[in-house]
Amino acid sequence: MKKKKNLIFIAILLVGIRFLIWNFGLFNRYNYLTAKSDISNNNLQIVFIGESMLTSSEVNEVSKKYGFKVINFGCSISQSEQNGIENYNSQIDNYLDELNGIGWESKYKKEIDSLMKLANIPKTSFWIEKNGKGNWYNVDWMHNHKNNATLSIYDKYGDIVTKGHFMIICPSDEIEFMVELESQIDFYDGENIQLKSNCYLMKRK
Repeated sequence: MKKKKNLIFIAILLVGIRFLIWNFGLFNRYNYLTAKSDISNNNLQIVFIGESMLTSSEVNEVSKKYGFKVINFGCSISQSEQNGIENYNSQIDNYLDELNGIGWESKYKKEIDSLMKLANIPKTSFWIEKNGKGNWYNVDWMHNHKNNATLSIYDKYGDIVTKGHFMIICPSDEIEFMVELESQIDFYDGENIQLKSNCYLMKRK
């Protein structure tokens, strides 16, 4: 009888251990225990599952300001690994709340969202700033006579400000063509694109 009770106890113990291993992912790199260890060693990481539009270096430029780095785990993951990562991230999040104060995540997300939007801006875009204000400009198309073009203008966060067909307007005694707009543009006034000369780009209605 005693032997039977011992066997039942061992069976229950093994089931319990197996549950803990499965639920907390204790045999994986990322779990509750390794989170505590990384916190002690000031090696704070948040594990990201899936694909990201941004590179690790771009994300971590923002993350390091909040005291951690992001590790991309990839898409292929077991349930045990996912459980471990969820427990790991939960412990790191709790510590980051203490480190950065409640609400830090919303600030962090805004910065990452801005990077995501900037990632959608064409690679050919160029930035022009004047008196602390600036915009991204992209030449989507230009007429071969270089007197009109289709331009897209974005704000510093990557949101589209305007897009349309612009034509160059100059005083009657001056002639200028769209040659290198990156060096010609002075600023966008909310309606027209002012050039460094006496000319400007007027958006056609």
